[in-house]
Amino acid sequence: MFAISNCYSLVIDFLNGADVVMLGAIFQHSPNVLLSLKEYQSPVDLAKGGAVSLLSGDQDIELKAMFLKEGIDLLKVNFVQNKNHLNDLLDKKVAAINAYSSNEPFFMTKQNIPFSIIEPRNYGLDFYGDTLFTSKELCKTDPLAVEKFRKTTMRGWEYALNNMDEIIEIIFTQYNTQNKTKEHLKYEAKVLKKLINPEFVQIGHSNPGRWEHIVGVYKMFNFIKGNRNLDDFYYNSEQKVDFTWFYIYIALAVLVALVFAFIAYYIFSINKKLEKVSLRHKILFQNSASAGIVWREGYVVTDWNAQAQKMFGWSGDEAIGRSFFDFLVPQDEELRVEKNLKKVLQDYEMHIFINKNYTKDGKVVICEWHNTLLPQNNEDVQEVVSLAIDITQRYLEEERLKKQANHDALTLLSNRYHFEEVLQKRYSLAKRYNLAFGVAFIDLDGFKAINDNYGHSAGDYLLKTLAQRFQKIVRQEDTIARLGGDEFALLLNIHDENEPYQFVLSRILEAASKPVKYNEHELKISASVGVSFYSTQNDVGVEELLHQADISMYEAKKSGKNRYFVCKEC
Repeated sequence: MFAISNCYSLVIDFLNGADVVMLGAIFQHSPNVLLSLKEYQSPVDLAKGGAVSLLSGDQDIELKAMFLKEGIDLLKVNFVQNKNHLNDLLDKKVAAINAYSSNEPFFMTKQNIPFSIIEPRNYGLDFYGDTLFTSKELCKTDPLAVEKFRKTTMRGWEYALNNMDEIIEIIFTQYNTQNKTKEHLKYEAKVLKKLINPEFVQIGHSNPGRWEHIVGVYKMFNFIKGNRNLDDFYYNSEQKVDFTWFYIYIALAVLVALVFAFIAYYIFSINKKLEKVSLRHKILFQNSASAGIVWREGYVVTDWNAQAQKMFGWSGDEAIGRSFFDFLVPQDEELRVEKNLKKVLQDYEMHIFINKNYTKDGKVVICEWHNTLLPQNNEDVQEVVSLAIDITQRYLEEERLKKQANHDALTLLSNRYHFEEVLQKRYSLAKRYNLAFGVAFIDLDGFKAINDNYGHSAGDYLLKTLAQRFQKIVRQEDTIARLGGDEFALLLNIHDENEPYQFVLSRILEAASKPVKYNEHELKISASVGVSFYSTQNDVGVEELLHQADISMYEAKKSGKNRYFVCKEC
């Protein structure tokens, strides 16, 4: 019997007495991540607000453990059971869901929906992924069969990773039970290859120290009974005849024959390389105030300066020899960054672009990268030098200014521009998925008289007070905006016209008609509200939908004001 399991179920079963032996970790890193809305960048952000959808039981322990690593009490996190998965995230019913880095991010990217990926390994929780195992009994009774099956499995994975297009075609035509597109399968293959990491780690390799770390995480959750050690968990093949010394003697004989020819070539080539390395270090690294890395094909780091260590936290020993996509670039940025870097390889011009990067302690910084090809001789490997400066504060300030541009200065509600932008996005989503939503125009009755009788200061105070009241009434998923003057608009984020939206509108009317105290005066007005709904029965454009709401608002005024009117004939 042979099977594949995730590492955490396998090691827990072993420690709780199961007769299993781990034959090898296929995935060096687990694909299990939290996929969140763009505004949630870390476990701390999720703990402050928003539900986190996980699988039941102990299947997502590594995701929960991230919160503990950040010092967050799990009782303060709103964990909910996974129901509609990705749809719950798109509908903003939850702030984050458990996901596979090889699957759900593809759908978000294709639909141009901003998202964040929160990975356990950025918080010191680097679990293995799919792991091959068998029974201890089979290892004893038929060790040759176990060894052959293990070697065949690893060779199969090696072939698949070296011939991905062929394997994708076979899966697409013969085993595509999930109806994935070829583009999706290629994306999945690319992510899985990074998780397996065959360029630097032999397929099937596992580190006892990492298994001990995984066990330590599960002990925090009291999932492990007893104190069974892991000695019998690891697979040890039967030792064959040792030809080590024979091979050493052969190698020494060949080495002696080649040594004199090699020395002459070595002295010549090493002098050239030392000149190049010395010049590169002096100009680009030792005298650079920017974080600098040099990399080659496959985005493998070949040099890493002191400023890079200071900015990102990893030392040169930790970074050199690894693809910087494995630790420096967030997954939601990978496609865009790779597209930019391909342009760098086409010429010797300076290419500048901005993207997010991870630091060793899990923080996200915004960097401006200056990239260019290094000059090369014919025998040199093509390399690129990339210099980075941290522009996080500048970027956040720009975002703050953008926020100001999207909000009304007086009431701090969304302004007309932002409302129309949100409306257009909601319309596109409803159009694509056959959803419904509502638009309400709110016009204040008697506001002009307030300005005429008490002055514009009183009018401004009234508008700010009503804006605060409206903001408290509308739901989190709705959008309230001031369009200008005494006109407001409300986007009702519902799924069909039968939802109880009337309660929200009634409270809007109540809030508008409640007197506002201003100095020694009581300011009294009311509101007229016109509502229209987009649905499959009223499949109109945005302009027509706004026109319907405007007409309905005037019908409310004609009917006596202080009421709402719903466009039913649309």
